[in-house]
Amino acid sequence: MNRLLIRACEEKFPVEIIYCNKDNVFSKRTISVRAINDSYIKAFCLIKKQTRIFRVESILAVALLKQKGDRYYA
Repeated sequence: MNRLLIRACEEKFPVEIIYCNKDNVFSKRTISVRAINDSYIKAFCLIKKQTRIFRVESILAVALLKQKGDRYYA
């Protein structure tokens, strides 16, 4: 999972994540990873249209999106 996030950051392609926030609410987001360290990911959320910070330990799954031309699809 971490390697996919690092690759997404380096190669600038979006990924879909499922994560659990501090209130134990599950959410699915499509993000473009901007920076990553051991604890946090800084990413642009394509759904909320804002930069967000995600805790790495709260991310439950990461998936590649399919690319058609210059667009990505779930």
